[in-house]
Amino acid sequence: MMRGLYMDIVRENRVAILALTKGGARLAGTLCKLLGDVQLYIPGRLYSASLPPDTRYFDNWQQAATEAFQRYNRLIFIMAAGIVVRTLAPLVQSKKTDPAVLVLDEKGRFAVSLLAGHLGGANQLAQRVAGLLRGTAVITTATDVNGVPAVELLARELDCEIYPAKGIKLFNRLLAEGERVTLCSRWRLKPEYRVGFTYIEGEKAGVTGPVVYITNQLVQPTQGPRMMLRPRNLVAGVGCRKGVSRQQVVSAVKAACKLGGFSLLSLKSLATVDLKMREPGLLEAARYFNVPLVEVTRQQIERLAGQFTPSDFVKDRIGVGGVCEPAAITASAMGRLKVAKQKLGPVTVAIAEAKLWWWD
Repeated sequence: MMRGLYMDIVRENRVAILALTKGGARLAGTLCKLLGDVQLYIPGRLYSASLPPDTRYFDNWQQAATEAFQRYNRLIFIMAAGIVVRTLAPLVQSKKTDPAVLVLDEKGRFAVSLLAGHLGGANQLAQRVAGLLRGTAVITTATDVNGVPAVELLARELDCEIYPAKGIKLFNRLLAEGERVTLCSRWRLKPEYRVGFTYIEGEKAGVTGPVVYITNQLVQPTQGPRMMLRPRNLVAGVGCRKGVSRQQVVSAVKAACKLGGFSLLSLKSLATVDLKMREPGLLEAARYFNVPLVEVTRQQIERLAGQFTPSDFVKDRIGVGGVCEPAAITASAMGRLKVAKQKLGPVTVAIAEAKLWWWD
């Protein structure tokens, strides 16, 4: 199962700084000290003992830029913007997956957010670098220019999946043009997350016009375009018989989520007892949902005695009175049980909801 917005591309969480000239290399060295945890790419002819020992010296510019683009999630190019555009043109794929790209002039006067301004964080990086160098951040995304929010930035701040991703352009255009966009959140939002929206707390029926929902639950169709921001805060606790198949686990988890009215995009993890962590069907189901399989020990389950429905059969087999409910509660950091134990063939499932840090 592919998550709605983010592809499975993993880059190092570091800033790579690339320069081509003597002046650019000098500014790169300065910025390296100011930012910290930076990887420099400098032409071999400009070797300097004053630069960090892990500096990568290159002879082939396109090869160096390609390596940095594929390896790091934030890039700073100290050179003309035209060079950067021509260099990266064959590499650019999607704003959902491309790294943040910033262009600096050799004097550090202008920090231009060039690529992945919102999702990649190039706009924030531009502001940070401009502040450090006492320069000017150049940001051209319409929402920022007009001082209104961008839906993908809100999703990034709240660690939510966007669905459907193809609606991002429409909603950002509506916000930039001052159109009324309603924001409905299942949980009370802090004021800073409501700016620019017509805010309604809860999933109200009868909302018309463009609407953004922040919820882990399924929402009935509305009149007008809508977008879902799905927080990943649901844990499916799973118990099963030996030899259970992937499909049996997947079907059971889907059925439990449907019973609770929950979206699969909000699934954070599967959880089970330590004795079941090597069960192939569970491991394959976790891969299907693209979430981790979390281990809960029998000692942790015993500490929750009285907080879940016990089973004498399970007690006789593994030494504790239950799996799915205590596993879901424990792996959700003692969250709230939203779907109690469901026995679905050879699988038992319970759903717990973890508290989100941004709840007001």
